[in-house]
Amino acid sequence: MQKNKALGNAVILFSGLFFAGIFVFYAFFYNSHLHFEEQFQLHLMTWDWLLTRLSLPGGFAGYLGSFLTQFYFVSLAGPVVIVLLLATLTIVVKKIFSKVNSTAALFPFTFIPALLSAMILCNEFYPLSAITSFLIAMTGAMTYVSVTRRDRRAIAGSVLIPVTYWLAGGAFISLVLIMIVYELILRMRSSGTRSVTGDIPGLKPISFWYFVVYVVLGLAVPLVVRQYLVMQPLMITFLSEFYYKVRTTIPTAVIVLFILPPVIMLILYTVRVKENRVTLAAAAAILVFAAIGFLGFRNFANFSAEEIMRYDYLVRSRRWDDAVKYAERNPPRNFLSLSMLNLSLAKSGQMGSRMFSFPQRGDNGLFIPFNKEYVAPMMGNEILYNLGFVNAAQEYVFESMETIPDMGKSARALQRLAETNLINGEYRVAGKYIDLLGKTIFYRKWARNARNYLNNEDKIDKDPDWGEKRKFAITEDYFFSIKNIEASLAMMVKAHPDNKTAFEYLMAFYLINKDLRNVLYLVPVMEKMNYREVPVAYQEALMYVLGLNSNDPMKNAPPYISQATKERMQAYAGIYTSYQDAETRLKKNFSGTYWYYLHFGKLVRSDDSEKK
Repeated sequence: MQKNKALGNAVILFSGLFFAGIFVFYAFFYNSHLHFEEQFQLHLMTWDWLLTRLSLPGGFAGYLGSFLTQFYFVSLAGPVVIVLLLATLTIVVKKIFSKVNSTAALFPFTFIPALLSAMILCNEFYPLSAITSFLIAMTGAMTYVSVTRRDRRAIAGSVLIPVTYWLAGGAFISLVLIMIVYELILRMRSSGTRSVTGDIPGLKPISFWYFVVYVVLGLAVPLVVRQYLVMQPLMITFLSEFYYKVRTTIPTAVIVLFILPPVIMLILYTVRVKENRVTLAAAAAILVFAAIGFLGFRNFANFSAEEIMRYDYLVRSRRWDDAVKYAERNPPRNFLSLSMLNLSLAKSGQMGSRMFSFPQRGDNGLFIPFNKEYVAPMMGNEILYNLGFVNAAQEYVFESMETIPDMGKSARALQRLAETNLINGEYRVAGKYIDLLGKTIFYRKWARNARNYLNNEDKIDKDPDWGEKRKFAITEDYFFSIKNIEASLAMMVKAHPDNKTAFEYLMAFYLINKDLRNVLYLVPVMEKMNYREVPVAYQEALMYVLGLNSNDPMKNAPPYISQATKERMQAYAGIYTSYQDAETRLKKNFSGTYWYYLHFGKLVRSDDSEKK
C-alpha cells in the first residue's frame, strides 16, 4: 500500500516536472520560434476558410492547428497551448497503453509520444497541425480499444479508419497500426502466449479477416479519395499537407511519431514487472525517458536560429532598446542578427556611438542581400522600410510571402503590404489587405484602425510613421539594387538631409568599409544634424584623419571633438605605435573604438559572402 502511494506521488511529481519543463522551455528559451511560426501563417475566421480546409483530407486537423497557432502571437499563450495539447495527448495515450499493460511502474512510457511531439515543434518546418492530427488519431485509437465486444470493435475500426483519414490525414496510419497491434496482443493473450496486467482481461480478438479489411481500407481510402475527390501527389494523398511545410519531403520525425505508439504497445506487452522490482522498473523507465529527451531536444532544438528569430521579433515589435540589451548578453553571430542589431542601434539613437562595440564584419551587417527564400527578405524589409525605401521594402516582403515553404500567406507580410500601399496612396490595394487582416483574431484591431486611414491624405500625413515615410519618398526615377545601396542612400540623403536614419546608415556604410574619404564628404551634412553630441565613432574617424594630415591633431580638432576622445586617441596611439603585439594589448580597453576596427577589423565584402 505504501509502495503504491509512493508510486502515485512519483507520477504526480513526474507529470508536474514534465509539463512545467515544456512550458518553461517554450516560454523563456524558445519563445521566438513560436512568434516566427505565427507571423508566417494567415488564419481567417470565416466560414469559407473553414469549409476550404474541411474539403481536404486532414483539413480539420490543419484548421485546428493553424487556429491554435494564432495564439503564439501572445508570448505566454503559445506555451500554454502546447502544454494543454501535450497533456491531452498523454491522457489519451495512457488510456490506450493501459489496455495492454497497466503496471504503474511503467508510467514514463505514456509520456514518450508527448515528448517526441514537443521535440518536433522545435523545428519550424513542423506545424502545430502535425500534433493536432496525431491527437485526433490517438483519440480514435482510444475509442477503438475501449470497445469490448469484438463485433462492435470490428465495425468501429471499419468506420474509424476513413473518418480519421479525413479529419487527421496521415495520422490514420498510426491508428491502423495500433488497431492491428492491439488485436495481435489480444490474440496472443487468448492463446496463452503471454499474460500481463491490463484494464479489461478476457477480451476476444476479432476475426483474422478483419486484419485484411483494416489493411485494405488503409490503402484503399486514400486512393479512392485521390481518384474521385482530391487530385494530389501520391505522397500527399497518404500523408496530407499539414505535417511538414516542405511538401516534397517525407517528414521523418512524423513517421516515427506514427510508428511509436504501436511499438511501445508491443514493448509494454513483453515487459513484466515483479512486485519487488517496481521501484527499479520505474527508475529504469525514467532513465530511458530522460535519455530520449536529452538526445531528442539536442537534435531538434536550434538555438542559433532562435537567436536570429529573437532579434527579428524585437525589431518587428519595434523594441529597439530591448534588442540592444539582448545583444549585450548575446552578441550577434551572423549577418542576419547583426543587421537587426544595427537597425535597433539606429532607431534608438545609438548607431554612431555604439556600433563598433559589437562585431562588425562588412556591409552585410547593415543590409541583407536579397535571397529567394522567405526569412532574409522579411527581415531585410524592416531595414529598407525604416530607411524610407518603401517600394523596395514592399518588393522584399511580397517576395518573402511568395516563397513561404507551404505556399501559404503571412499575416506579417500582409500588414506591411497594407502599410506600404497606404503610404503610396494605393488605397484600393491597401483596403484588400486590411480586409483580410480584419478577419483574423489578433490583427483585427490593427486593421480596424488602419481602415480609418483609407482615402484620408491628411490623416496619413500626420501619422508619425506613415507620414514620415511619405515625406521621405524619392520622387525622381532611379534603379534600386541592394548591391548598389550606397548610391540609393546617397540619393536619399541628398533629397532628404533630415532623414537621420538614412544619413547614419550611409555613414556606417563608409565607416565599415573603411572609406574615410567619403566620411569626410558627409561631414557638412553631419554638422547640420544638430547633434547634441556628435557620435563617438564619427569623432574617432575624424580624429584619425586629422592625425594623418596634421602635425597637431589635438589642437586642430573641431570643437565638437570631445576631450575624452582626444585623450583616448593619445592612449590608443601610444600603444599602437610602441608594441608589436598592439592588437592583443588594445583589445581589452579599445576593442569598441573605430580605430581598433580600422586597424584590426576583418572586412567581409558582399560579393565574398555571397560566394560563401
